[in-house]
Amino acid sequence: MIHYSCIGATGYVCGEVLRMMVNHHEGELVNVLDTYGVGDAISTHHPALRGFYDQVIMDLTEENVRETAKKSDVIMIQVPSGDVAKWAEIVLAEDCAIIDIGADIRFRDVDVWEKWYGQKHPDAKMTHDAVYCIPEVMRDLAKGKKLIANPGCYPTASTLGLQPMLKAGHIVDNTIVIDAKSGYTGAGRRPALNKLLTEAENNFCAYALGGGHRHTPEIEQNIAYITGKDLMKPETWQYINFQPHLLPQVRGIEVTIYATCDKDFTNEEVYELYKDFYKDEPFVKVFPASLPVQTKWVYGTNFCEMTPTFDARTHRLIVSSVIDNIGKGAAGQAIQNMNLIMGLPETTGLMMPPMYP
Repeated sequence: MIHYSCIGATGYVCGEVLRMMVNHHEGELVNVLDTYGVGDAISTHHPALRGFYDQVIMDLTEENVRETAKKSDVIMIQVPSGDVAKWAEIVLAEDCAIIDIGADIRFRDVDVWEKWYGQKHPDAKMTHDAVYCIPEVMRDLAKGKKLIANPGCYPTASTLGLQPMLKAGHIVDNTIVIDAKSGYTGAGRRPALNKLLTEAENNFCAYALGGGHRHTPEIEQNIAYITGKDLMKPETWQYINFQPHLLPQVRGIEVTIYATCDKDFTNEEVYELYKDFYKDEPFVKVFPASLPVQTKWVYGTNFCEMTPTFDARTHRLIVSSVIDNIGKGAAGQAIQNMNLIMGLPETTGLMMPPMYP
């Protein structure tokens, strides 16, 4: 039995972790902690969990985190940028594993994080030593480890959509363009004017224009890893254009990836290349050009589904890749990583069909 706890209890991601863990026969929830909703039943903030969990939200204090870590095998955490290190230090001291669903420990070179997140990192060694893990890309690095950086949502969909052709070595450097769209849960639960129904419905917009989105260097770091570059030398990484947009829907990410290749392919050849590459990955599904993937196909799951194609006229690979941003893009992948580091089959508790329609 795996005893697990969650920090950041009232957020969407914790709610999704708990919903998915209902089907995990090896998981037992210990505690949920937050600075908000202290003393409330967890189901007060996640009504869908009524009847499944009776835990009360504990205050996020050093003493409570220490006691929780003593009783837990793993803690999944999502807190504001810059706050993970102090809690991770306490958790690791109790020989408990921790999976950070935020971005604090995603970069091996702390200078990259400080540049893009605009603050001084509290523990440069921790971010260097953490294991960043998209299991379908670098699972061998994470097995048995205690400090795991869960990937971002856009980087997950983008990296999985790029990996087969990057591994094949046919993408021309510095030609990758990623046109990304996400549902509003990607912006978190904190109230904001642009998330009101009257503002968001029937509306569509780009944000972080001009190459400023923080997931840009994360995707570039993943490309560097796949292509064998030094993760401590970001000046050697190839650059990308990454542009996100907000979709007028609750969940779901679709990224359309464009990249120039050094040789031409047919749609059938690209489909076969991708299908063969992911044939043993239970959470990745590949479809031919005649079946463009849809966000509804992965709603509420840990799946990533994609349609790879090729435009012979422009010599460009075009891949449409979809995930649920709080499923495979956050909670589902955190559970997959938990299974991985605890020695369980990665599919444990996660093989569920999408909610449809």
